[in-house]
Amino acid sequence: MSSVDVDHHADILAAAGTTRGYKKVTSEANDDKLLHCPALASLQVISGKWKTRILWLLRERPYHFGELRRTLPGVSAKVLADQIQELERHGLIARQQQSVHGVMHAFYSYTDYGRQLVPVLDALGQWGLEHEKRLAGAE
Repeated sequence: MSSVDVDHHADILAAAGTTRGYKKVTSEANDDKLLHCPALASLQVISGKWKTRILWLLRERPYHFGELRRTLPGVSAKVLADQIQELERHGLIARQQQSVHGVMHAFYSYTDYGRQLVPVLDALGQWGLEHEKRLAGAE
């Protein structure tokens, strides 16, 4: 679609007073957000085979590395460590240490910033369940 087509489409929607029921995220049809999609930026942070699963588990409580590894069968220690480090780099989770009977134990939990993702993950999870039902009904 050329920029003229996009502008024309935006003009039609504006004249109709609608964005088809969706919240308008971009301010102009040729806005840079169309090239740099905010939703894609969000998905890139949480994408990866194990990141969403790690985040899903941490909603309940903090987890030790070994617990995460046992709960997520099939993930290697290196891949799990890499995925955790990426989530830490983005500020979504943090590693904390706690002394239990004189022995230091490390565990991972959401940061305040990362906890903002919980409702987003809940919504994605609900959509995923509905989508699976829809696909099952199509078969």
